[in-house]
Amino acid sequence: MVIIICLFKGDPMSQVYATSRNLLSHQPPEQPLYLFHRALLERSVGRFQQGFPGLLTYAVKANPSPMVIETLLQQGVGAFDVASLAEIELLHGLAQTSGKSVVLHYHNPIKPEAAIAKAWHEYGVRAFSLDDANELDKLIRQIPDPSSTELSVRYVAPVKHEVILDLNTKFGANVETAVDLLRKVSEAGFKASLTFHPGTQCTDAQAYVDFIACGAKIARQADVTLYRLNVGGGFPASYVKSQGPQLGHYFAAIDKAVKQHFDVPPGLVCEPGRSLVNDCVSLLLKVLHRRDNDNIFLNDGIYGGLMEMNFSDLGWPLLCWRKGQIIEGKNTAYTAFGPTCDSIDVLKEPMYLPSQLAAGDYIEIPLMGAYSSACATQFNGFLSASYVQVEESSYHALPQVHEDSVLAQVAGF
Repeated sequence: MVIIICLFKGDPMSQVYATSRNLLSHQPPEQPLYLFHRALLERSVGRFQQGFPGLLTYAVKANPSPMVIETLLQQGVGAFDVASLAEIELLHGLAQTSGKSVVLHYHNPIKPEAAIAKAWHEYGVRAFSLDDANELDKLIRQIPDPSSTELSVRYVAPVKHEVILDLNTKFGANVETAVDLLRKVSEAGFKASLTFHPGTQCTDAQAYVDFIACGAKIARQADVTLYRLNVGGGFPASYVKSQGPQLGHYFAAIDKAVKQHFDVPPGLVCEPGRSLVNDCVSLLLKVLHRRDNDNIFLNDGIYGGLMEMNFSDLGWPLLCWRKGQIIEGKNTAYTAFGPTCDSIDVLKEPMYLPSQLAAGDYIEIPLMGAYSSACATQFNGFLSASYVQVEESSYHALPQVHEDSVLAQVAGF
């Protein structure tokens, strides 16, 4: 049996490990380490490519790791949702290195005017979003050829559905404003489109139906035939505490709603982030210290890859390792601190881990592909950014974890 495949001599992070056990047996890391499971990302990409009735784009903000982006490029994903010049430059560089061409959608509704100009002139970006008249004025000033460029008006539907995070409190024009903006976009000679986002971890497909019906109303009132309709992200990923219907249910609902509400159905675009990458990365942490009062100190915390855990009650399973073997037994509720000197560097919810946990043990947190390393800072000089490829996910290899269920009976919080 092949335990480890060495791609390059010297750097252990440039190796491909078969399992977490192999990694811990051969090269136990001192720093937080993200374990990239390529096959799981390939599976997620396939579900969208085969099921979504339109163009798949990837929301780079969820995880801009080169390992992730390069895999997406190799799997035929050629369009990306970007929010900054830094993300544009990242994709441009990785695409050149991979010998691929990419289409970039600069869909941050508020952009520096200089960034609009640079994106259009230097990087060939031909798709932008907006949600107010001032942003439209900037785009008109900086784009010399409207006919080659798509402008998507981001709108908010007057509906509420169950989501983990409502993204429409910051962005999105109301119906009346969206009608006016869409009309002005069309009159200015741009390709006129609409875009929305139902919210993070949207567990009700009816939200997409309601937003699509609202978009059709906006287009009719503006008397504009849409070029495209971007249904955003929000597709739910599977966590312990939060799961939605299978993706096929969403895709069918979207396809039916567009055909029902539009006389001339626009082209469809989606821009998932979390639902593409959540299960393709695990985070491996080391226990630095355990106090007698069951406080533990880890080599990563809320200033690193664990930031989202204090904002989203999604539920993550936990696997504990000692000398290359999983440790089990009765669980204890631990208060988990990060490595920094800041007293707020602590998880709000306890971690339920084996009572025998000790300094030097490792904690593997699956389902960490989204908003983990992407949100990490360098506060106090602590880094949380290193990736290594591990072929098998320890969590998905457990016998009680099935294709569409993550309710494993392991430690967690």
